[in-house]
Amino acid sequence: MSRVLHRSGRRALLTASGRALAGAAAFGAAGVLAACGFRPVHGDRGVGGGALTSVAVAIIPERMGQQLRNALLRRLQPGPEPQYEVQASVSLVDQDLGIQRDDRATLGAVHATAIWRLLARVGDGRLRLEAEGVARAAVTYNILENQYATEANRRKAQADMAESLASDIEARLIAYFARR
Repeated sequence: MSRVLHRSGRRALLTASGRALAGAAAFGAAGVLAACGFRPVHGDRGVGGGALTSVAVAIIPERMGQQLRNALLRRLQPGPEPQYEVQASVSLVDQDLGIQRDDRATLGAVHATAIWRLLARVGDGRLRLEAEGVARAAVTYNILENQYATEANRRKAQADMAESLASDIEARLIAYFARR
């Protein structure tokens, strides 16, 4: 017998028949999901997820663009001869929040907008627009007395935003390829 903690804090015993019933319920739920057309989008057998290796990532200018490109490369893992290319541009807006009486800010916010396009490579090196979109992210960070610590917080916030933007773009690419 396995011991499981009940929500009330008391111990409840999960018998062999209870485990069998839980396994049967999980198996039944999987069958219902398969019957309704549910298909995973990630993984080896996911719909759309496998096509991501056919997407190259173009160079994106500026430091934030480099971070976004690196995050996309980690997620998409393009193969040797990609059929598609993602092009993007990133803009950042800094904002001071938490203004004190002496006009010092104690909180900063960075808003990022990435405009991206998925292009298919057709003959003769030409590119055809397949999909486009906008990804947005916003992060706040502490502004401290120590300038180095503030800059470290800001750089960490930008790295987090690059990951968030890449995740959004990846999800939209998966959805695009799943529809095809």
